[in-house]
Amino acid sequence: MARISGRSAAWTIAVAVLFAACGGDDTASSLVPAGPPVGKAVLPDLVPEPPDVLQMLRDNEGGWSIRFSSVLVNVGAGDFALEGTRVGDDWAVEQAITYSEGGAELVPVDASMAWGGDGHEHWHVSRVASYRLEPLVDAPSTAPATDGREDTKIGFCFFDSGKELDRGPEKARFGRRGCGHEDSETFLMGLTPGWGDTYVFSLPGQSIDVSDLADGSYRLWAQADEQAWFREVTRDNNVTWVDFELATLSGGLRTALVVEVGPVPG
Repeated sequence: MARISGRSAAWTIAVAVLFAACGGDDTASSLVPAGPPVGKAVLPDLVPEPPDVLQMLRDNEGGWSIRFSSVLVNVGAGDFALEGTRVGDDWAVEQAITYSEGGAELVPVDASMAWGGDGHEHWHVSRVASYRLEPLVDAPSTAPATDGREDTKIGFCFFDSGKELDRGPEKARFGRRGCGHEDSETFLMGLTPGWGDTYVFSLPGQSIDVSDLADGSYRLWAQADEQAWFREVTRDNNVTWVDFELATLSGGLRTALVVEVGPVPG
């Protein structure tokens, strides 16, 4: 059950201090209005873009993996904002939700966090975007099967990395510094309406091993918030996909040709 945090009135000040302490110009003093919530909740809405930027990579042992970019977009009217507080070796995570007539609440969520010590060097929300690969059949399902081949991405650190829609503010409001460092006691990460967070295919974890897959037709699914941790406008748009043909050319070179893409954020 949602609760109104006793810290909600001070949340704006805490956010501003957090960003200032990071030494950047990321300001969040107006992101969450102080005071108790009044009116209706203004919710975010996380939607994945189809992972249609595909690259094939051969490792030193001759194995192949398919690499892809991950993009999550906030198509809702409200910020997707998370605050974390260190509790021993774990994190207590809350979602900040603003209201139509002022104020906000901090809602505890079950999200787990993972340290991205593989070059990312900041905290991530574990598996908030998941990718699964399946053979493409004549009548594909409307959601990925749980036994599909999974990506190795540990999670997302949310921040405004690019404006994806023609609505929402023109200037980014959440920055990378909000994701914290390894010894951080708090973090604040989020995604502004109309903005997306992108992990390009060359980053660690953006891949699925296809060494033993036969040539043929496949579907690569993308799903946001599979665990249903967060409050958002709807969950009906949390899944999309890309269909592609996996082929082996002369000399053993493998290719992935995109044939069709699923729904896009809008």
